[in-house]
Amino acid sequence: MLLKAHKMTQKQLADRIAVSLNTLQGWIHYDRIPETATAYAIAVTLGVTLNYLLGGLERDITTARLKELAARDAASRITELAAAILEEAQEMNPIGKKKSVR
Repeated sequence: MLLKAHKMTQKQLADRIAVSLNTLQGWIHYDRIPETATAYAIAVTLGVTLNYLLGGLERDITTARLKELAARDAASRITELAAAILEEAQEMNPIGKKKSVR
């Protein structure tokens, strides 16, 4: 499926990742997993994440990276918001500080 999307043959992929066609076909037909560096080379060549290549959910590297960046941005904003809420709460009634009564 990925090879069709890239208009690439098994032979072309094998050549790009520097393995024999028989080796590549063995991985495909017998559900074998190549060494990590080779699996990574295949994923990069096909434009997918290693997780997707090995049966995961994220197919597109760009989508996975954008989701990661969005999650980091959201976490940063939550941290900033929590700090602002804490600061405002302390200003309203600081712990250990008695309210002055006049």
